[in-house]
Amino acid sequence: MNTNFYNSLSNHFGFKAVSKTLFIIFLFSYSSQLFAQSVPAAPTSVTASPSVICMGSLASLKATSPGNSIRWYTESTSTVTVGTSASGANFSVSPSVATTYYAEAYTSLGIASATRTSVTVIVNTIPEIISVPQDIMTSNTPGDCGAIINYPSVTVVGIPAPSVIYSQPSGTHFQVGTTTVLTTAVNTCGSSSLSFDVTVNDVEYPAMVTPPNINLTAPSGSTTVSNVDLGTPIVTDNCGEYTISNNAPSTFPGGTTVITWTVTDSHGHSVTTTQSVTVVVSNTAPVLNDITSNDADNIIAQFTCATLNIGWLDEPNGGPYTIDVDWRDSSAHTVLTGVSAHSVTPSHTYNKTGVFAPVIKISDGSNAKDTIVFKYLVVYIVGNYSTTTEGEFTAPAGSLVSNPNLSLCNRKVEFGVECKPKACHPGMFDGEVEIELNGGHFEFETEKIDWDYLAVSACFLATFEGSGYLYPEGHHNGCHGRCHGGCNNNSGHHYGILIVQSDKYKNTSNANKVRIKIWNIDNGAIVFDTQMGAPDYALPTTTLSKGCVKVKVPNNCVPRLEDADGMMFTGAFQTIVAPNPFTSDFKIDVSSMSESNINVEIYDVVGKLVQSIPNVSVNETFTVQNDLPTGVYFVRITQDENSQVVRVIKQ
Repeated sequence: MNTNFYNSLSNHFGFKAVSKTLFIIFLFSYSSQLFAQSVPAAPTSVTASPSVICMGSLASLKATSPGNSIRWYTESTSTVTVGTSASGANFSVSPSVATTYYAEAYTSLGIASATRTSVTVIVNTIPEIISVPQDIMTSNTPGDCGAIINYPSVTVVGIPAPSVIYSQPSGTHFQVGTTTVLTTAVNTCGSSSLSFDVTVNDVEYPAMVTPPNINLTAPSGSTTVSNVDLGTPIVTDNCGEYTISNNAPSTFPGGTTVITWTVTDSHGHSVTTTQSVTVVVSNTAPVLNDITSNDADNIIAQFTCATLNIGWLDEPNGGPYTIDVDWRDSSAHTVLTGVSAHSVTPSHTYNKTGVFAPVIKISDGSNAKDTIVFKYLVVYIVGNYSTTTEGEFTAPAGSLVSNPNLSLCNRKVEFGVECKPKACHPGMFDGEVEIELNGGHFEFETEKIDWDYLAVSACFLATFEGSGYLYPEGHHNGCHGRCHGGCNNNSGHHYGILIVQSDKYKNTSNANKVRIKIWNIDNGAIVFDTQMGAPDYALPTTTLSKGCVKVKVPNNCVPRLEDADGMMFTGAFQTIVAPNPFTSDFKIDVSSMSESNINVEIYDVVGKLVQSIPNVSVNETFTVQNDLPTGVYFVRITQDENSQVVRVIKQ
């Protein structure tokens, strides 16, 4: 027997012959059956359920061949089966790829159908995302709290072709911050996901407009303002989330305070702007001005009421004000308190006669102060007072305006004057005056003159004023003195005359001195003045070289010692400090009827002596040289038992 045939049959029937003899016996037995069976037909109703599966799932194969069994192959001609099943029974498979299965019918004796019937099982796969975009970082679009972001599509595989779902599709708006984009691939077998980040950075700073600057006035008596409504800044920001702060104090002091406002957005960007708050403190010193008297020419009679009209400048609501008026006659001061207006009209009755310079002081609600001296109130005599003078003196150089270089030999002035109560007219005065400058330079004469007033100070000092006609010599045409009342030629002009004279017999520490001033009433031009530039009521400084001054007063006249902002009577002195305020040096001009030297001391605001100048001659101007720092100082001038303090300011 052919060995190959033997082996083939053994494999076909599934056994290995022990011996060829036994095999031959079997073969004869089988052959009798084989020839008794026919070849089966190919299987029918070959199906796969389901015909499409996902990888890892089972499909049931089924084929029908009545009376036969089914062999399953994955190739149409393969002799290697993947399994067998009964006719009409399920055969489970789990292919990893699409696979075609072949069904073959075979009999109990192993006779196989000549053909095989096929069925295909389709295998789908779960989606797999191969790649996603790299993480994206960008800046916001100006004015926007985000940006439109575009990015490439993901790469994905899977059967069937998956659909891709994006949590934030490309080309959509992304808010400032980090957004995680989830990409999901989906098909019938399932899904898979991967993600990437999109970061939009806010690079835009907020903008802020602060409220307007504020100007305030502190309440009266206060130097600060509290509870100030600063207003609200206007802020714009692309994301609209921010915080606002400022460094404003709870209480604003006087002056200008600069406030810094800060706005910080939610991403840490800060912007600062400023606002100023200016507080005007009501400690600006009031300024006294417009001081007038209700009495014509500031001349009043003894024992009558004098009224001053006092006004001042100050900021609104600078009060309440306190006004102190020292009438300079040793009487009690007039003190007005709680004044809210900017003017007052205090009154006072003078029981003494003389030339008075009331001192007015004011303090406002913050105790800022100002002082002014009213020059002057003339209180004239009511009663049996009079004064006469007859004598001569040498006119100081420069006394005659028309000839300031008049030689020494031609400066002798001869004069006589009388001022007495007018008969039957209480409070009125008349008399005579005759003044002639040696050398025929001018004459001032009247046989009869009505004096405007007579004021006697401290029993020895007489001041009186009137008017007459002035004649250059040779031009009065013999009309001596009568021109005041009845001579109307064109050679004279109407002139005013002021005389101040002191009687040394009423004050033995003084000499007989006089001051004469003559001026054009029409235009105010000075013609002659023995104390050129001095105030009208300065103490006389020109001593008579011949003759005497007599001031007739009642026996009970009591001398007084008073100052009037630099003017002192009864043997004291008058001081002029200029300039004041000063920047370097300043001058002191001291006029006194006493020949004693004076001492000058300068103190600072805390009372410390900073400079001393002893033994200064009177009746002359001297310069105070100093290296004082800027500030307020007090100059004390002392002569004998009298002293005066003048406040000065160095700028």
